[in-house]
Amino acid sequence: MNKHYIIGDGQFALLLKHLFIDENIAQADEIFFVTKKKIKKKNYISENDFLLIKERITVFIGVGSIDKRLDIIKKFNKKNFNFPNFISKSVNLMKKSIIGKGNIILPNSIIQSPSKLKNYNIIGTGSIILHNSHISSNCIIGGGVSIGAGTKIGKNVFIGVGSTIASNTTSKNIEIGNYAFVCSGSVVLSSISSKSKVIGNPARKIL
Repeated sequence: MNKHYIIGDGQFALLLKHLFIDENIAQADEIFFVTKKKIKKKNYISENDFLLIKERITVFIGVGSIDKRLDIIKKFNKKNFNFPNFISKSVNLMKKSIIGKGNIILPNSIIQSPSKLKNYNIIGTGSIILHNSHISSNCIIGGGVSIGAGTKIGKNVFIGVGSTIASNTTSKNIEIGNYAFVCSGSVVLSSISSKSKVIGNPARKIL
């Protein structure tokens, strides 16, 4: 049996399970959920038992929270686990794009080359990342987001559903700082500093 382990058991983890089955990556009995507490259900395993596994196994992070994902990465990244990318079959990924490990790219997304994604990012359904964009690690890009050409996004950034990061209108590309939070539906026309929270059209800082 080719086992696939999903860390988490919430809605996003269940979505991954259904995608794996729909896209013939794994059968239902090959998918296991890793939970903090021991649950007496078939195909569930506690974190403590999970950490005892010594062989190289395939692991996906099925949690949709920046901070919780960061904790998981710190806890499990040093283990001999394989964190492959999940790239839906319907994704339009241009050949010269560079993708790290542990990324989850959901259906109908477009990634133009030569864009770069580092590690452990979520790219939501139907999102568009235009050419020469750079996304660091552990970012969550919501469904239907448009990221303009040349945008640089730091680590641990959240961009809410339906937001737009405009392409640069001057000679300087838009940069989104580490831990920035872009509320759903926002239109970002200029760079955002680290740990800022923005909302609106045009996006304005609220934190």
